[in-house]
Amino acid sequence: MSKKIQFRLTERAGFTLVEIMIVVGVIALLAALAMPGMLRARKRAQASRVKDDLRLIEGAVDQYAIETQRQPGSVVSVTDWTAYLKKETHLCTTGKDVLGHDFGSQTVDQIPTVPPETYAQLADVADDGFWAPFTP
Repeated sequence: MSKKIQFRLTERAGFTLVEIMIVVGVIALLAALAMPGMLRARKRAQASRVKDDLRLIEGAVDQYAIETQRQPGSVVSVTDWTAYLKKETHLCTTGKDVLGHDFGSQTVDQIPTVPPETYAQLADVADDGFWAPFTP
């Protein structure tokens, strides 16, 4: 009796082509359903990073103004405010956001704003309410 069972197990040792195609199809369907959500989450994370960078810029400009006794309305160049950021960070080394758009010079006692190109690229995941108080 054990010989019959052993014979049946060796008779069917692998998967058929149809079974493999069904598994591949299910995996492809799940990936297609998940992709838009993952792309949206990535853009939302980029928007959060830009907003955090704007907060850092605001603090760096304020610190620069205090240490150099700048008056409200004074323009602060990129090299001046990046000197007050943590070294070796993307923002410190480039003065640009994660999408590669320049934050540019800032003004003492004015809230920095989102670069217009970044605002346009992330408009589908971040509205004016999200960007407040950094709206352009």
